[in-house]
Amino acid sequence: MNRREFTIASALGVTGSILFGCSDSRPYPFKKNQVIACFGDSITYGGGNGYVEILQELADKSRPDLNLNFLNWGKSSETITGLTEVGHPGPRPYIFERLDELLASRPIDIALFCYGINCGIYGKPSQKLFDSYKIGVLSILEKAKAKNIKVILLTPPPLTLKTAPLEIDVEAEFTWLNPYPNYDEEVLQEFKKTVLTLEHDALFTSIDIHTPLSQNQATCYDKDPIHPNLTGHRLIAHTIIEKLRI
Repeated sequence: MNRREFTIASALGVTGSILFGCSDSRPYPFKKNQVIACFGDSITYGGGNGYVEILQELADKSRPDLNLNFLNWGKSSETITGLTEVGHPGPRPYIFERLDELLASRPIDIALFCYGINCGIYGKPSQKLFDSYKIGVLSILEKAKAKNIKVILLTPPPLTLKTAPLEIDVEAEFTWLNPYPNYDEEVLQEFKKTVLTLEHDALFTSIDIHTPLSQNQATCYDKDPIHPNLTGHRLIAHTIIEKLRI
């Protein structure tokens, strides 16, 4: 089964367990020795010094009695839509090509997912694209439900072209190096809406990191409009900690 066939098949299998509305905002009742696996693209991967590692530091400091263990399972360039833009150096990694193996590799209690900035492959909006993203999120939730794993969803971070502008050729193919100028407003905002309005049996809560990063982009980004700097990663971690009241 190829990527697109999987997406279509997933859509048929998840409709029975979804609701749309305001997601639960209760703090998660963490228990001692819980394992939290963090999935995402290069922003989650963070080069070994990103928000996942900062979460571990903060949890160890504020609640050492819980002995929480944050695993970084981020992978650069990854998507939940299975799409790749023209000119990308090879197919983008697709979470569903490794998710089952990861979930079988060791027991986890909570899964945190942060996808979206790559998922629209930096192009124009379309209903087909939005449906693909929603199906990807729902498919993740279904797999977590089957394993009795609770899920925390993060919105995608912003594309900060105001702080880190690029010379964009609107006549050329849109890529991560030449993104659609309104990608943040017209694509990522729709992905954000999906994350924040979706309800599912496996979903504990959704957390908006797009808004605080956008509001503080002058300090959270340097010359790269995609990847936040260390200040940005710290803001992501503190936003998560505040929401979950660790």
